[in-house]
Parts: sequence; C-alpha cells; structure tokens
Amino acid sequence: MKHGFTLTEMLVALALTAIAIAIISEGVRQTIGFQGQLQSVREARETRTATLEAVRARLEQLVPAERTDADDETGILFEGQPRRIVFLSADPGYPSAAGVYEYTLVLTGGDDEDVDAPAPPHLILIRRSLTDLSDFGRTSDDARRWTLPLSEPLVFGYAGPDSPPAAAWRDAARYPSLVTLSADDGEAPALSVRLPRIRRETGGEPANGEATQ
Repeated sequence: MKHGFTLTEMLVALALTAIAIAIISEGVRQTIGFQGQLQSVREARETRTATLEAVRARLEQLVPAERTDADDETGILFEGQPRRIVFLSADPGYPSAAGVYEYTLVLTGGDDEDVDAPAPPHLILIRRSLTDLSDFGRTSDDARRWTLPLSEPLVFGYAGPDSPPAAAWRDAARYPSLVTLSADDGEAPALSVRLPRIRRETGGEPANGEATQ
C-alpha cells in the first residue's frame, strides 16, 4: 500500500530546499562581488597605465629650447618642480595639428598641493600652442586641459647625467637627463623617462635641432 509524504516530511524538505537556495544565492552573490572587485582593479590599473603613458609620450618628445631675457641672460625653457613641470614637446599631428606645444603637467593629491584642482589624486595636463618663446610659462585662456586620474599621489623627480636625483630642477643652462614619477613614500618610481639626449656643438651653437630665440 502506497503512502504519501507526511506534513512533517514536507516541511523538512522545504526547509532543506530553502537552506540550499540561500547557500547557493550567497555563493553567487560573493562571486559576482568578487568579479566586480577584479574589474574595478583592472580598470584602475589600465587607467593609471594610460595616464603614465601620456606623461611618457610627451616627455619623450621634449623639444630643447632657450631664450634670452631682458638682462641678456640665456635660460632653457624648462621648469621642474615636485608637483609641476613645464616644457616644450613636439606633437606628431594626431589628434591635434603637428607642431611644438607648451605642456604643463600638474599633480594633485599631495599634502602640500597649492593648486585649485579636482578631487585628488589626479594629473592635470595643460597644452597650448606656443608661437612666441617669450610667452613660455605664462597663463593663457586658449590652453586645452585634460584631467587624468591616478591611483595614488605622485611627485616628479629630476636627475642629470652627473647629479643625484632631486625634487626640483633649477639648472637654467641644461636639461635634466631623467624625469621620474614616484609616490611620496619614496618607493621605486612608477615611471622613469629618459629625456632626449641634448648636445651642443663647439662654439656654443645648439645642436640636434634646438630652437632658440
């Protein structure tokens, strides 16, 4: 004689089924959350890499130039500070028109920042066409600006071929040979860029296509 399930057996089966569904749902939720975290880490790493490569691309196309001021003193067109660097760089023509542009890179996110900038940390990249070398380093309304995210606050560093790394570059007669981007804690640089080798021929005339005024 066949017997059906008792009410107690049905309740026990339903309870076990509910427990199994809850366990499976929690596992699925944790898997989705973990995948989301991996995606966020991957996107942050890709964004950081793109930002650093933007810096590298501009510095590797640095154009050496110098100008003579009103006191007849000649100085290079380069300004290197811990959180700000200004220099001339050649753009190949895409996406902008080919030519020499003035680039200003500003880092935000440090304890000593003194710029009006978006929430840290970021790299602010400012580019403007420079037709008159006497305007180097001056503010302009026609400059284009990009804000690129960073995963941590960074600072610039500078070194010459025969000088140790320094937080700023104050040599008015020559360019640094190496520019770095490092975290404040002094660990290994996130980026090291060796600038184009800049030489001078005998007689004091600039070589390798240096622009002068």
